[in-house]
Amino acid sequence: MGRQVAMQSININSNKAKGIAEIFIEQHYSILEIKEPALEDGVWVVQALVSAFGEQPRTIRIDAKTGRIISWSK
Repeated sequence: MGRQVAMQSININSNKAKGIAEIFIEQHYSILEIKEPALEDGVWVVQALVSAFGEQPRTIRIDAKTGRIISWSK
């Protein structure tokens, strides 16, 4: 129970969210640009421009408390 309380108190700031997104994206693409994350209802939304035969946008959604990637889309 104590561990669960500790996990709930973790907060991810915008720099950490940007770093999480960068590590995730570079596993799949070459990164051209990562824009500043926006916090929306407890979720960091990170927009990135990647290169895979041209410029392509990607959106990564990261839980602001845990840092877990919730979703990503093309």
